[in-house]
Amino acid sequence: MITQKIFSSIIDSQQLSFKSKSTGIERELLHQVPQASGFASIISGIRRCGKSTLQLQIKKQFFPTGGLFLNFEDPRLAGIESSDLERLYTEIIARKTKVLFFDEIQIVKGWEIFVNQLLREEFLVYITGSNASLLSKELGTHLTGRHFSTELFPFSYLEFLKFKKFKPYL
Repeated sequence: MITQKIFSSIIDSQQLSFKSKSTGIERELLHQVPQASGFASIISGIRRCGKSTLQLQIKKQFFPTGGLFLNFEDPRLAGIESSDLERLYTEIIARKTKVLFFDEIQIVKGWEIFVNQLLREEFLVYITGSNASLLSKELGTHLTGRHFSTELFPFSYLEFLKFKKFKPYL
């Protein structure tokens, strides 16, 4: 069981860590990821393609002083169960934010039902995860009509050139 106090401590720790983290080069998709209250914006892609970094860029670009970020791959959240999500919800409400960033939430069984409840309450939810885990039938069942999907790939050619500080040949 993960208590609300533990959730609070983990969220505080992660927020501090992500505030100081570099966002890298701006991804071309940054301004194309849909945003709407009551909808989940799901960013999927292969491992290490930059999903979490894109999520961080969205937070810093559009919600610099708000939003709550939670990475579910944090070892302190090992063993999290759907019954723990009620305490997470209480912590979210206590922080008075309507913008949520969930990184790799698919490791929690029943996460779709939790997110659907948040969407009914007009939260703006960003979710990252691998393609395979976010293409489950549960996603379609519980979030039908309430989510936007964006597939992220590793750097495009222009992003790679920018990263390497090369000028494109035109």
